[in-house]
Amino acid sequence: MARTKVTLAWIENDSARKKRFRRRKGSLLKKVSEISTLCDVGAFAIVYAPDSDKPDVWPSPSEVKELIAKFQSIPEAERSRKMTDHETYLKETIAKLEQRLRKIKRQNYEMEMNDIMHDLYKGMPMYLLETSKISDLASFLEEKMKGISQIMERLEKDLPPVDVSSQAGRDDENVTGRSSSNATGRKIGGIRLMGFDIGSSIAGDNGGGEER
Repeated sequence: MARTKVTLAWIENDSARKKRFRRRKGSLLKKVSEISTLCDVGAFAIVYAPDSDKPDVWPSPSEVKELIAKFQSIPEAERSRKMTDHETYLKETIAKLEQRLRKIKRQNYEMEMNDIMHDLYKGMPMYLLETSKISDLASFLEEKMKGISQIMERLEKDLPPVDVSSQAGRDDENVTGRSSSNATGRKIGGIRLMGFDIGSSIAGDNGGGEER
């Protein structure tokens, strides 16, 4: 059977309020006793009833005084190291939520920019985009290019030093190889960007080396 949710509000009926107090007080003292026994820690509880001048004390007044004296003997800096008040707790909670919100906004922003780039690659005209979206896309691409440049710089720093004498011999071989490629009309180099091949080819694509 599902438990009904308790409404945290003042109980106006006096009899019902006292009944609820007695039941909740017993549960509270039981929980303090359980945590003290199960975890072997010092704990106490002092509960004042609204209709009584004498509080309910657990486990006993003497043990409570002993625990309070032990707590007060701890240096102030050590005593308050893990303590927090309601205001500090709320500030920390708000800061965590704001950080989480910024992370979610960043993820949504990157997903949106990636979708726009995908649509442009598929042939969507640029003029269909709002001016603000074009500006966002330009900033996004600039940011990505900076990240790529930083990665390239780190990779270049990690490269081993080049042997100049052996490199000169390889350069001579590369020059000879390029001359041979130019004579046969083959593609000699290039890169692939956004799905398109960007490279350089020789002038004689017709295979005959015929001048035009």
